[in-house]
Amino acid sequence: MRDKKEIEHCIKEIQIRMKDKRLNRFCNANVKEGYIKALEILSKRISIFQNAHLELLNSVQGRAIADLAIDFLNGDCEENILLNVPIKGR
Repeated sequence: MRDKKEIEHCIKEIQIRMKDKRLNRFCNANVKEGYIKALEILSKRISIFQNAHLELLNSVQGRAIADLAIDFLNGDCEENILLNVPIKGR
């Protein structure tokens, strides 16, 4: 599992991304859903897929982003992969 500093840094970076007004557009609803769940996963240190309840998410993209958060916690994904999910629009 990642150390506390790495997790806290990732949480802060996602929070910065969440301030992007483009996430409020309908075309980015899935990304927003995924990042909201990713914040929950990281803050609660949920490192097991079954405990994350990803089936409750409405979109495949949202579940994929949440999966990346779990992979990040477990050291199977680099932070930049989780943080660089494209946001549509200008």
